[in-house]
This record gives sequence, C-alpha cells and structure tokens, in this order.
Amino acid sequence: MKTLHTAFVSLLLAACLPAVHAQASKPAENFPDKGVRIVLPYTPGGSTDALSRFVGEKLAADWKQSVITDNRPGASGMIGTEIVARAPADGYTVLFAITQHIQNPLLYKKVAYDPLKDFYPLARILTVPTALAVHADFPANTIQEMIALIRSQPNIHGFGSTGNASTSHIYGGLLTKRADLKAVHIPYKGAGPLVTDLLGKQVTFTILDVGSLMPQVKAGKLKILAVAGTERLSYLPNAPTFSEAGFPGFEALSWMGFFLPANTPPAIRQKWSEALQRHLTSPEMAVKLEAMGMSPGYLNSPNFETRLVSDTLIWKSVISVAQVSAE
Repeated sequence: MKTLHTAFVSLLLAACLPAVHAQASKPAENFPDKGVRIVLPYTPGGSTDALSRFVGEKLAADWKQSVITDNRPGASGMIGTEIVARAPADGYTVLFAITQHIQNPLLYKKVAYDPLKDFYPLARILTVPTALAVHADFPANTIQEMIALIRSQPNIHGFGSTGNASTSHIYGGLLTKRADLKAVHIPYKGAGPLVTDLLGKQVTFTILDVGSLMPQVKAGKLKILAVAGTERLSYLPNAPTFSEAGFPGFEALSWMGFFLPANTPPAIRQKWSEALQRHLTSPEMAVKLEAMGMSPGYLNSPNFETRLVSDTLIWKSVISVAQVSAE
C-alpha cells in the first residue's frame, strides 16, 4: 500500500508540473497586463521628467497599458532609486536614472543599494554634453584667460552648481583643483536658478549641461569657453574641448538610462529592451533630443553594462582629484 501511495503521489505531481510551468511563464508571456510605473528620483519639470513622460507615452501606445512617471525626489536621487531596488522584480517598476546613479556611492558613505549589482541596465538613452559657461560680458574669451583673471582676484569669484555633489559640482571642483583657483562653490537647487544668477553675475562660471545653457547662448547672454567630452559639438564648433584647451580629465559624459531590479526574469527584460530600442533609436527621438540640446547615445543592455563599469572607474578618479564629498 505504501508503494502504491508513493506511485500515486508521483503521478499526481507529474500531471501538475505542466500546469505549474504554464502558470509560471504566464506573467512573462502576458507582460504587461496592468499599468507600469517609471520611477524618476527627481522633481517634476526639467529634461529628465520630460523625457520620461515622452517615452512613457510611446510605451503606453505599444502595450495598451498606462505608463506613469512617479517622481520620488530626495537624497540626491537615492530615495527613488532605493524604491526600485526593493520593488518586486516583475517588470512593472522601472528606474529612469542619470549619471548620479553611479556617482552617489563614490560620494556618500552609506548607500542602501549597489548601483551595479542591484539593477539590470536596460538601455542608455542619451549622453548629456556639458560646458563651461560665463556671462557674455565677462572679460575672457578662453579658459586660459578666465583662469588668469580669477587667479588675479582670489576669493572674489564663485562657481555655481546644480547642487552639492552634482556633476556640475564635481567638474567645477575638478577645474578649481587642476587650475589652482580660489573660487567659492555656490550650490543651487537645479539649473534654473543657477542660470538666472549666472545671467545676473552673482556667480562667475558654471560647468553645466548644454541644454540648460543653449537658450541664453543663442540669445547672446552667455558664452561657452570649453566643452566636456572627447569631441567638439557640431552646434558649438568654436568651443574647444577641455583637453584641447590644455585641461584633460573632463572626458566623461553624463547620461540618462533605464534600469530594472536585478532579478527581473529574462523574458520580461527582453520585452522592455525591444520596446525601448524601438523608440530610443527612432528619428522622432533624435529630433526631440536635438531640440533639448542633448545627444542621442543609445546603448543596448550589454554595452550599457560595460560602460557603467568603465564610467564608475572614471568618475572615481575624477571625484578623488576634485576632492568632492557629499558628507
């Protein structure tokens, strides 16, 4: 009887296995069958918010499901990022992050997640050109002239950033260290108020994303003295790179990209990757990015993952030289 009972249980389990397997695969096959959330760890408004909502609209049209942008600002993006790290790995919660994602662990002593191990990088959407800008009336037309003037007037000039430990702070700190400048760091709550004070001459210079600077550059109110990266920008052909101007070390570019929780099933990762590639590489996206002063820079998951590792090493070196800390 015991042998007969064991055989019966084995047959019953075998009969159930196909149904269990079908039930397990159903979520991936039917994904998405409900609304999707893009967590943006920054405030509404600005380029990250606009792009998140733009991509969300395209995905919603594809998937016939709502795709909302959930703004969760705070702690230099770490609050929203941790939400995604702890979210169910089912594909319904995705992170839209910027370079700060890999910079934060280099700047803060305590970060509740690992930006590489706790996330699956889906795609890099773009790179963000960064430039050194001064007021149009500033009596210097090259980075060398600016440095000479600031050195002749120590502790009078200030450089503005979009916040403590932001990319603009890191690069501003790097320039002051490399050029031996005694310039005061003045952090702002975003690019808007910073540009306003640069126009009002409350700060002497900033190193900021080109998209935030271009409207005033086109209006003749600001001028660009150098750009980060390895190449000049096609729409700013007269602005040399920092390296060309004699200051290597500003080659790393900022970026924006999408991430899933690390343990998200491969089939759901694939659905996300295919949808993002379709829209991030479209002519419509290229036009939108150009209008915002950004450069298309799509990378698929494997290439993005490789770049994240190399970028982390680059920013670690830059932050060490700049001697910037968030604490």
